[in-house]
Amino acid sequence: MDGGNAVGKQGGSSVDLPSILARLDSEVASERRAAVADVVAHVEDAPDACLPTVPKLRSLLADDLECHTEIADCLATLAAYSPADVAPSVDEIVAFVLENPTDDATPALVRALEAVAGDRPTALTDHVDAAAVALESDDPAARAAGARILEHLATETETSLESMRERLTDLATDDPNASVRERAAAVLEHLER
Repeated sequence: MDGGNAVGKQGGSSVDLPSILARLDSEVASERRAAVADVVAHVEDAPDACLPTVPKLRSLLADDLECHTEIADCLATLAAYSPADVAPSVDEIVAFVLENPTDDATPALVRALEAVAGDRPTALTDHVDAAAVALESDDPAARAAGARILEHLATETETSLESMRERLTDLATDDPNASVRERAAAVLEHLER
């Protein structure tokens, strides 16, 4: 290694993490966008190397960058890979989902929340409202992820979901997507116990 510039290697790809982290903190928006693009380029092949970017990515959700969808996709990928590393970002992710329910980034962020709920459901106990927003999405994957979050909360925590019963019933019977119907029915089944 020269100059102390750590480069992570995994799966044949190299990640210049110090450079990415520095650019994610840049005052220049184009530098931050370029750093996000670098994370996007490596997150699938080198998720371990990209995990340290999670705190900076979550902070960029509050920025006016034109790459929220890319940030959300990275967070969803990293949450699927290591939910524990994304769990501390739940509050920021939920805030974005609630403030931007129809944003293109929201479905991926709901998938990130779903991954966290599968590993650490208590991290979502105070965020049933984010799952409710997901249930109203035009994106069937987001609706299914929202129902899956509720399923984790229903089966693994003491969270009350009675306020969601009517919407879940509608989804279980009328949603055009089979996965959404199945997830909603699973939550309702648990509520009947």
